[in-house]
Amino acid sequence: MKKSDLGYILCVTYSTLTAFFYCCTIWFKIRLPRYYPLEHTWKWIKEPLVPSQGWYGMQAFAFLAAGAVTFIIYLVLKPSLRQQNMSLKPAWAKGLGVLSLIIILFCLGAMLQHEFADWGVWTALTAGCACRP
Repeated sequence: MKKSDLGYILCVTYSTLTAFFYCCTIWFKIRLPRYYPLEHTWKWIKEPLVPSQGWYGMQAFAFLAAGAVTFIIYLVLKPSLRQQNMSLKPAWAKGLGVLSLIIILFCLGAMLQHEFADWGVWTALTAGCACRP
């Protein structure tokens, strides 16, 4: 396998897994630390009526989990670099890219739905806008 093939596989894998693991924090309600900017501190609990940013913890979890899995995939595929007769077929490369795109778009839709529900956007849209004539 060529280094460029391995690099493509690892990049596609990492970006797809980052989106997937971010969604896992939402779907499985994984407790992560939250940043409280007014207090300049991190806490594991969500305090009511105190502004906090849970995105930092969710993103760190997604990056680290995706990095760990991608590193394992690298270790599994690394021996194939020595085999010169192996190469990533164009159809497999295209299929991997399309599959990755589908998963990322699905995860982005899930993130958008979660954020819109959390911030009350869906409720505001269905209730109507007071600014309409």
